[in-house]
Amino acid sequence: MQLNGNKLIHFVLSGVLLFGCAPGNVPAKSAKSDTLKDNISDFRPKYPVTASARPATAARPGTGDAAAAGVPSGDITGKLNVILDSIAIRNRSIRFAQGYRVLIYSGTSREEATKARNRSYARFPDIIPHYDYAQPNHRVKVGDFVDRLEAQRVYAGLIAEFPNALIVPDRIEIR
Repeated sequence: MQLNGNKLIHFVLSGVLLFGCAPGNVPAKSAKSDTLKDNISDFRPKYPVTASARPATAARPGTGDAAAAGVPSGDITGKLNVILDSIAIRNRSIRFAQGYRVLIYSGTSREEATKARNRSYARFPDIIPHYDYAQPNHRVKVGDFVDRLEAQRVYAGLIAEFPNALIVPDRIEIR
């Protein structure tokens, strides 16, 4: 009997599957739960316990020790709070971030740009239109969106009135 390459591979794989699933090769489940009975603690790495890794013993009350007050000896809460406060102060000073806006007009006519800005403000009064002029182009962009999904929602409302609208990445104001 002669086997070609594909038949040989199928033959070998079927043999592995049949003998690999024999009752002695599959771990049995306990009757109490769905966990396996195999004990793998022998395979876990073992680390020596040093004096610094042992928990500190509590001091006697009234000695003024930090452990007696209930504060662990390696407590970093104070240092962490100082760092978090400095990050919060720095974040408050950030005024701009990278985000998205909907570009509703881009052209050379200032009058058309003003009309587009007024129409967008009438359609969405809670979203501020932004007017940019970079010679010779006037651009009107709507909104300050952190992610593209937010911009997509407004874009869906504006596309009927502004068929050439685009979602563009832009520097947005953080409020």
